[in-house]
Amino acid sequence: MKNKDSIDQIGENGDALLAKKSATLAKFLPSTITISAFCFGLTSIRLALFYSWELAVLCIFVAALLDALDGKIARLLGQSSQFGAELDSLSDLVCFGVAPSVILFLKSIHILGSAGWGACMFFSICCALRLARFNVAQLSNEPVPECEKKYFSGVPAPAGAIIVMLPMVLFFETGCYTFLNPMFMTCCLLVSGMLMISTLKTFSSKMIEVANGSAVVTLLSISLLVICLITEIWLTISTLILVYLLSIPYGSYKYSRAKKAEEATGEKA
Repeated sequence: MKNKDSIDQIGENGDALLAKKSATLAKFLPSTITISAFCFGLTSIRLALFYSWELAVLCIFVAALLDALDGKIARLLGQSSQFGAELDSLSDLVCFGVAPSVILFLKSIHILGSAGWGACMFFSICCALRLARFNVAQLSNEPVPECEKKYFSGVPAPAGAIIVMLPMVLFFETGCYTFLNPMFMTCCLLVSGMLMISTLKTFSSKMIEVANGSAVVTLLSISLLVICLITEIWLTISTLILVYLLSIPYGSYKYSRAKKAEEATGEKA
């Protein structure tokens, strides 16, 4: 009996130790992902300085993927915190506000001199304003209308960076130097910057809900996307960017309809 009790005690201690280690891992995992995204953003700048353009652009996309994961994992593990939110915003400013501007400036826009640098600064400033507005909105205690919970106000910072990378992606796919025209790149910077600080309602990832019955379809879709990225990475990425651009006016339209429906329901009540 004593031996059995000792074995049970060892098992309980082992379970407690494992639970403690798991809790520690869960506590630091979201911030670790955020810092990893930050490192990819910084690395993209370094790669651009050494003219490794494709790798530099890929680092921006990897940072965007990690940025999409850290918040979801934090909420899933119950580890959301103000510290994590602030760290995420600082990382986003570097990865999606500074790095894309530096890449485009070094690749082509430097030809325009001060005007080109001004466009780069405009984009970075718009990203900073977008992030600051988002942070303030998150701290607000005012009730959010139901129709606004699944929409962003303006294009989020990662999407803004991805949009501004479109000329580079199209060049990688087609080899056409027209996409590297400094004026075209400058226009992309200005348009993307204005989209970030705009009040246009755009689709949020919160709208994506996977039902239990559609798990197989979801896995097949993800598998197909991965296959496309492996076989035709730049064509796939450029297609996804163009689809997102088309979704912006559609998102505003869907939001306006949802808001009118909610207002009509409120009046009847």
